[in-house]
Amino acid sequence: MSGATVNDPIAELIACRDCGQDCLLQVADLCADCIARIGTAADDADYRAWRTENERRVVTGELTGAI
Repeated sequence: MSGATVNDPIAELIACRDCGQDCLLQVADLCADCIARIGTAADDADYRAWRTENERRVVTGELTGAI
């Protein structure tokens, strides 16, 4: 079994919109660490804003690739 390569479109590293860290897994432009950070912060304004933006992107089809 071969490992992922740099040119493997299935295992492409993409920079997180917030921290800039390259990662294999993102949810709506943020890496898991940033989602955890905003989701567990005492002030949840960033998390609520992220959720609201994602809801808009899902409804318009932008996040799902429908547009």
